Formats: sequence, C-alpha cells, structure tokens
Amino acid sequence: MKILVIAAHPDDEVLGMGATIKKLTKKKHRVDLCVVSEGATAQYKDRKMIQVRKNSCKKAGKLLGISDYYFLEFPDMLLDSIPHLEINKQLEKIIKKVKPDIVYTTPSNDLNKDHQAVHDSTLIATRPHLGKIRQVITYEIPGPVKTPFLPNIYEKIDLEFSWKVKAFKNYKSELEKFPHPRSIKSLESLANFRGVESGQKMAEAFHLIRNIID
Repeated sequence: MKILVIAAHPDDEVLGMGATIKKLTKKKHRVDLCVVSEGATAQYKDRKMIQVRKNSCKKAGKLLGISDYYFLEFPDMLLDSIPHLEINKQLEKIIKKVKPDIVYTTPSNDLNKDHQAVHDSTLIATRPHLGKIRQVITYEIPGPVKTPFLPNIYEKIDLEFSWKVKAFKNYKSELEKFPHPRSIKSLESLANFRGVESGQKMAEAFHLIRNIID
C-alpha cells in the first residue's frame, strides 16, 4: 500500500503520527512525505536553518522508514498569503506522481494558519475524481487549538512510541522543555491520554475525512 503524509512544516509528521509511520513501514507499506513550507524563516534569521530543518527531517524519516521526500519550500508561516491555487497545484503534482492509496494531512482545528492552509489544499488535491485515493485522514498536532481535535480513529502505538521519541530528537532546534507541547514529556502525556481514551496504553489520534469502500 502507498501512503503519502503531507506536513506543513518539517516535524509535523513526527509530532502528529511518528509512531504510526513506523508502524506502517514495519508492515512494509511505502510511506512518502511531502513538506509544504521550509519551516524556518519565520523563526530564524539565518537561512541556513532551512537546510538544517530539511536534514533533521531526513534523519527522522530514516528512523521511521520513510521512502521519499518532497520539499515544496513555500515560505514559513505565510501559507495563508500564498494563492490557494498555487499550493493546490503543487500537491496535485505530488499526488499524481506518488499515486497514494491513503493520504494523511494536517488538522484544521488548531490556530496555526499554515496547518489550516495545508489541510484545505489537501482536500482540494485529493478530490475523488482526481485519483484512486481510498482514505483521507488528518492527524493531531499538539499545540494551541481553536476547537478540540475530535478523533474517530486511534492507532495503538505501545511498541512504536519510542521510535517517535528517537525521531523527534533529531529536530534539536524544535525540542522544548515540559510543559511545552513540543517536549518529550508532553508527547508522552498526549499518547497516554489518547491511549486511555481508546482503551490502550498509548495511541495516536486521527480524524477520518473520507473512506471509500469497494
């Protein structure tokens, strides 16, 4: 099975579904990653950080088993200022090349405008008549939200959570101290919370947007 994970920034993929990616690749599914923005220039003056974030993404992805990467390098934290059509077209090109069975993307519930823009463009780029995508799913990204994330899928990650931690530690510039959402302890707390919610020890939460059944 071919799976495409779409992220707004390098690290969204690990924060949102790092353990699930590892679980999928352990089962020999192919997982490719598309990162829409360069994820650096809004936070750092040194443009070398663009390559640092990209290298971190590849190191994390190697641990998780990601096969290929597509870096679109739109400006960080400015995706809402880019013509919607421009992002849509780029995602459509990637989807046409990868031909995924399942697409995972950013949620629409948080306050990050880049996450919202990528979510909206994914819905356009995965329109049913454009390909044979069976499922479109959003993952949960820890951080400030405008409305609560409402999961209807839980992925058990008891055996894979340690890989999520190892992968995220490659994003040294993004790793924060507890109680920041991007801290190891916060990631563990969220995994435990979603686990309890679903009757598991640890889980990652998702929201199914579309599921096509033959």
